[in-house]
Amino acid sequence: MDGRLVLLVGLGGAIGSILRYLITEIIPSNQMPYGTITVNLLGSMLLGIMFGAIAADAIINQDYVLLFGTGLLGAFTTMSAFAMDTVTLTEDEISTTFIYVIITIVGSLGLAWSGYKIGFSLFS
Repeated sequence: MDGRLVLLVGLGGAIGSILRYLITEIIPSNQMPYGTITVNLLGSMLLGIMFGAIAADAIINQDYVLLFGTGLLGAFTTMSAFAMDTVTLTEDEISTTFIYVIITIVGSLGLAWSGYKIGFSLFS
């Protein structure tokens, strides 16, 4: 195992988690966890763009994939917060919970796919 690569993932993870924290603090989440929705949708789109570019044979150094993909975007997006938000929302309003789950899952998948297509188109 290359310690330098582990440090790159860690550095990216630190940056990603700080950005996630800032966004979830800035975006109000009174009725719905909009900050968590934002980071998950944006992170899915950005990761899709990066992997679309890779699929189009863009030359992206492994260091950058680990720093930005695994580290930054891996820590920026959050499945655990999504899961706990969902559990918490079920205590208040089941329709809000359903909307949150649909927006997050369908939106993340759709934006990852769209990002992939965009990245592929831009780099092919």
